[in-house]
Amino acid sequence: MRNFLIFMVALSIFSGKAVAQRSCAAEEVLAQQLLNNPEMRQIRENIQRHTEEFMQSGAVHERTVVTIPVVVHVVYYNSAQNISDAQILSQIDVLNDDFRRLNSDASNTPAGFLGVAADCEVNFCMAQQDPNGNATNGIVRKSTTVNGFSTNDNVKFNSSGGSNIWDRNKYLNIWVCNLSGGLLGYAQFPGGPASTDGVVCDYAYFGTINSTPPFHLGRTAT
Repeated sequence: MRNFLIFMVALSIFSGKAVAQRSCAAEEVLAQQLLNNPEMRQIRENIQRHTEEFMQSGAVHERTVVTIPVVVHVVYYNSAQNISDAQILSQIDVLNDDFRRLNSDASNTPAGFLGVAADCEVNFCMAQQDPNGNATNGIVRKSTTVNGFSTNDNVKFNSSGGSNIWDRNKYLNIWVCNLSGGLLGYAQFPGGPASTDGVVCDYAYFGTINSTPPFHLGRTAT
């Protein structure tokens, strides 16, 4: 798990720049969090230094495929936003293909990334047990009176019309909702608050079923 976390830190550093043209607000969210919590800058610097030291160490570790349980919080104002189980599962399929480098367009990898493109040995699956130990399909559906969320993380709290996070140390939390301002989604960078850790995607650009072109291939979440 430690190796996976280091990988995810490195991935987030690169992906933040790569998705800028897709109306991703991750950098905006990071800037606001740094403003609200100046100590976070030092935390991020420590994480980055640790990551660089690990990468430069050349240490060889046993290769183990890590499986991450996912909980998808569907926060909907109307029936269109209450996406189907099939649409959600199609997104998990894309995540698995991309992280295992089984995606059909792997041959189109830009030349600059060919040297590092690889099977990350990370799988994603829908959570089968909720934080209370009850059986679940990994999908939380929450009706809301909010028709458009922004980057203020309100979608992540019951008290503001959203859905509370599940333990970030045990689950990958993804919130699917209607995002205002033309945003496709955003994610929190390493070092951020535990109560808001996860990914937010607009319902219209999540998965490959009933999603809206040209962002209908599930790559917004990736």
